[in-house]
This record gives sequence, C-alpha cells and structure tokens, in this order.
Amino acid sequence: MHTAVLELLISSIPLILSILSSETSLLWKVSEAIEDVKNKLIIMQSVLIDADKKGAGSEGEKAWLATVTDIAYDVEDVIDKFMYQISRERIGGRSARFLCHTIYFPKNLWERHKTASKLQIIKNKIQAIPDIKQGYVIDHMEGSSSNYNHRRNLRHAESHFFLKEDELVGIKEKRQLLMGPLMHGEPERTVISVVGMGGSGKTTLVANIYNNDDVKRHFDCYAWITVSQVYDTEDLLRSMIKEFHTSWKNSNQVYPEDLSSIEYRALSERLVDYLEKKKYLLVIDDVWDTDLLDDFKAPLRDGCPGSRIILTTRNEDVANYHFWGSIYFHRIELLEKEEAWKLFCKKAFSSSPNGCCPPEHELLAQELVGKCRGLPLAIVALGSLMYSKNISQWNKIHNSLNWNLSNNPKLQGVNSILSLSFKDLSHHLKHCFLYCSFFPEDYMIRRKRLMKLCFAEGFIEQVKGSTPEEVAERYLEELVFQNMLQVVRRNEFGRPKAFKMHDVMRDLALLISKRENFGVVHNGGEEMAECKARRISIHTNKELRSFSGVSKLRSFLVFNKLKTLPSRIKMLRVLDLADAEIDELPNKVVNLFNLRYLNLKGTSVKELPKSISRLLNLQSLDISDTRIKALPHEIGKLKNLQYLIMHSHNRNSNDFRIVNGVQVPSNICRLMNLQSVSVIEARDDLIRQI
Repeated sequence: MHTAVLELLISSIPLILSILSSETSLLWKVSEAIEDVKNKLIIMQSVLIDADKKGAGSEGEKAWLATVTDIAYDVEDVIDKFMYQISRERIGGRSARFLCHTIYFPKNLWERHKTASKLQIIKNKIQAIPDIKQGYVIDHMEGSSSNYNHRRNLRHAESHFFLKEDELVGIKEKRQLLMGPLMHGEPERTVISVVGMGGSGKTTLVANIYNNDDVKRHFDCYAWITVSQVYDTEDLLRSMIKEFHTSWKNSNQVYPEDLSSIEYRALSERLVDYLEKKKYLLVIDDVWDTDLLDDFKAPLRDGCPGSRIILTTRNEDVANYHFWGSIYFHRIELLEKEEAWKLFCKKAFSSSPNGCCPPEHELLAQELVGKCRGLPLAIVALGSLMYSKNISQWNKIHNSLNWNLSNNPKLQGVNSILSLSFKDLSHHLKHCFLYCSFFPEDYMIRRKRLMKLCFAEGFIEQVKGSTPEEVAERYLEELVFQNMLQVVRRNEFGRPKAFKMHDVMRDLALLISKRENFGVVHNGGEEMAECKARRISIHTNKELRSFSGVSKLRSFLVFNKLKTLPSRIKMLRVLDLADAEIDELPNKVVNLFNLRYLNLKGTSVKELPKSISRLLNLQSLDISDTRIKALPHEIGKLKNLQYLIMHSHNRNSNDFRIVNGVQVPSNICRLMNLQSVSVIEARDDLIRQI
C-alpha cells in the first residue's frame, strides 16, 4: 500500500516538470527541487517494496512506514498547491498572465520561494529516513512478522484435520460433488481445483475428504502439503516425500534418508522414482500462484492412472492452470441462510440443550448471522465470540459490530486469513480494492463508474499496447478471479456490469484504509475535524459542521442527501454528488482546478455555469438524470474531457421508457480527447459540423 502512494506520485512528476518547463516559474529552482525530491522518492520506494514483501509487525516498523507515507503525502500537497498557483494564471488568459508578471509579480515570486523552501524541508526529512530505518531494524522484518503470520496460518489450516463430522455444516452435499471425480472419474490423472474466497471452507471440505477411510484405501499412498504465501519449494518436496512414504501400505518400504541437504533436482528424481507405478493422492492446500505448479511439473509427471491432485486456492487463474492431467473445477459457494444459522448455533449455543438458540437471543442472533453473509470463517469466529455472553453483552456487540477486526482478539483469525488476500494483490489492485469499500454496504458498484473513479485517481498504470480501459478491465477481472469482488450483474455477452463486496471483506478494506489514511467512511458517529485521510465517503444525513480539517482531501463521495459541501477542498480530484439534494452547482466547484471527475447524476441541477471552463483537468462529467437541457458554449474549453454522460430517462403515457439527450454547442467537436458521449440531442447544424 505504502509503495503505491509513492508510485503514483513519482509517475505524476514528469508531467509536472513538463508543465514547469513551459512556464516562467523556473525561478527559485522549483523545478530542480522537484526533480531532486523525485530521486529521493524512488530510493524510498525501493526500500518500501522490500518492506512490503517482508511485512511489518512491530510498532516501530509500522511507525517507520507511516512516516514514509506521510512524507509522500506532504510532497503531493506541496506540488498540488504550486500547480494551483500556475493554473490561476493559465485560466485567466493573457490579461491575467500580464498582471501576474507585473503587479502581482512580488507575490508570485514569494509563492515560488515558499514552494522551494517546503521542498527543501521535505528533502531533509527524507535524508533522515535511513536513520529511522536503522533504528527500527527494518532489515529484519522477515524474521519477525511474516514468519509469525505464516506459522499462524499454517496452524489454522492444519486444525481442519481435527474437526469432527458433527461440527461441520453443509459438508455432505459438497463432499459428494467431489467424491465422483475423485474416486470414480476418468482413469486419466486429474487435478481437482477447489476455489473460493478466503474463509469459505475450502480446506475444511478437502480435509474432510482426505481423512475419509474409503478415500485412503482407494489410493496406494497420499500426502497433504500446505503452501500459503511464504513457501520453499524444496521444503514442500521434502514434506511430500515423507508423507508419501509414511502412508505407503507396504510395511517393508524403507523410510527415506535425511533429506535436509538434498536440493531440488535430487528431490525431484527421488519423487519420480517413488511414485512410479503408484496410484496416489496429493492435496496442495492454499496455492497462491502458478510458479509453484510449474516447479511441481517435473517431480509429479508420473504416476498410475487414477492418480489425483486436489488443490485449494482463492485465485481462479490458479484453479484453471493446466499443469498435470485434466482439470475438474469446483467453486465453493457461501452458506445458505439455514446452513449459516445452524453453524452459528453450534458455536454460540453449544452449551444449550440440543444446541438451540434461547428465545431471548434469537432476534439478535439472526441479525448477527446475517452480517456474516454466509462466510463460514466469519460465522465460526462470531459464534465463538458470542459463546457464554449474557443478553446485555449481546446487545452491546450487536450495536457496535462492524467486525471490529483490529481490536477484538477473537476476530483476529478472520483478519489474518482475509488479509492474506489483500497482501497478495499488486499495488494498483490494492488501491482499486480499497476504493470499493467507500460504497455503502451491499451497494451495487457499476463497472463503468468504478473505472472512471480509478482513472481520475491515477490508479491505472500505463501499459504499452493497451488502453487505460483495457488495463482497468483486467484489474477488475483480477479482483473477481481472486474472490475480492463478487459479480452481481452481467450484460448479454457475459461481461460484468456491476459488483459487490462481501461485508467482511469490505470491513477489512475500511480498516486498512483508515489505518493508512487512504480514506474513511463518515457515518456521523465520529468527528472529522482533524481528518488526515485523502478520501472521505459520506454515508450520513447529518450536517458537516465538523469538517474543518479536510484541506488534504483528494476525493469526496456522497451517498446521502447532502445539501452543502465542506470548505477548503480546493485540491479535490474526485467529487461524486450523485443523488445529492442540490439544484445548482456549488460556486466553489468551478475553482477545483485539480478536479478530474464530477458526478451530478440524479441531482436537480438545472444548468452548468459558464465558469465550468475553469476545470481544465476534468476527465469525466456525468449529468445524467438531471434537469440540464443544454450545455454552455464554454464546455468546449475542457480539452481533457474524455467521458461525457448526459442521458435522462422518463416514461410516456404508454409506459414506454424513453431516453432523452442534451443539447450541446457546435464547438464540442474541439474536444479531441472525448472517448464516450451519451446522449446528444441531434440538431441539423451539429450534424453538419460532425
């Protein structure tokens, strides 16, 4: 996450320098200062990449990472404010520039001097970073946090071996679906891929099958290895050889010698020799990438017909990867309502007669189970948390539960398991995933809307040979394949149209967002006067009187009936006011020089002011389902506009749905960057222009 902040900032600096090169603002060495800071940031980024791979566990390490992120945000603030000064000169035209270089020259000179001074202060802070790094022993992160988390997650996976049949819910039907291809399928070698989101019960299901006596009698030998994100291929091969030997039914089989000093090639040869003419079962649990499967191709190339490999993964790309034999794909679905209730009762009311829910708890219990949305890991954790609690404690947890993943020890297991999925994402995907949490719970997130927001935020990397839209599509596909987003609507061609986040996954994203100042959701229960977050999503109808410290905001999203905007938001890149109760565009909006995305969909706005021309950086404008009938002539000055959405819907007397367009000036043809427009009201003069 921290790396992505620097990456976005570094990628934007070349554009800033190119703008500076055409201005008289090279005074006071501002350009040189920015270039110097850029080089420092690149060095910091390389260190952060290492830190991100190893993981920060101690408070000192976390503080070090937070310091680096704060410095990156400070750089962004200084540069954005400096660009604001330049933009005021550009917007005003020739006369304004004349005034800036004559009457206002001393003031502008002072602004440039302040910018250079601030950058020098930041550079000094960066130079102190190595001392901070040394003080917090960042080089030893790998031995502290990541190994501990790895061992913890391995223990969690192995604990599924000891679950009794009566502790499980909905397992018989799912087990039956896999027993067919496992025991009675084609004689050829087969990989059975079990895929699902973290905590959905993949390992529990496969462990139940693996421990079945009939299954073990069906194969000559069998082995189970747990991979997770931190693994050593040679260690896995050693474990595999030992387990196969232990399970081999021939009691005269010699146990393998000490394998600790044997490396990949020799281990592979031993495994090939051992598995020859044997029908074996191998479970590879918690596979995160296809590199491991490539490593296993050679040692697992042989084996008798009927041999089976079962792998569990959260990633559909891994599940569909062809590395050995044919593939049988099985997706783990979340629990149905009745199954979820039964599992919760087993955990929360195990001491009650017949494991039944007491009547005084039933209403609260049903609501708590509903918050789990069928995710077994969450149901088990919450059920265990509620065990032996009195009715007063039930009420308290019910009223405050947002999964509280950071503070409740009994829910830490949920946090640990789901955090692995987040850690596995690339930097750019992490941003997109976190951004989805700003939408309300159970909100249907439109694909096109989400993509435009990511464009405006700068989350989409430039890939040679691909358009930004194609790259964004791949990002969303990857989040779906890794079970971080759920597709809830597709078009007639099977393409995703809308997504949702699982509630528990969303709460994890909100926790990370708040911790790293990426963004927060304001529900009305907390004061925001000293908010350091770069993004705020408003989910309350309360007045925003407490919003005084939001000068660092880059995104402001509204999901209520907001009537007014907070002050001091001049650095905004995203302003989403969809369905807000406003009938005119607030005056302050046209001064948001940095604005890339403006959404007025569903508002009562009747017209756009001529001063809309000041929004020179605007990329996306949505005025659909507003009362705007025509665009002003000044819209033609928005040279960076790429997406213009203007359609509105109503029904005629026969209840037919009618789509209406908006009148546009003829100079709209000057907007050479426009990629998508909907819908224009056709006129003869406009048609001739086109």
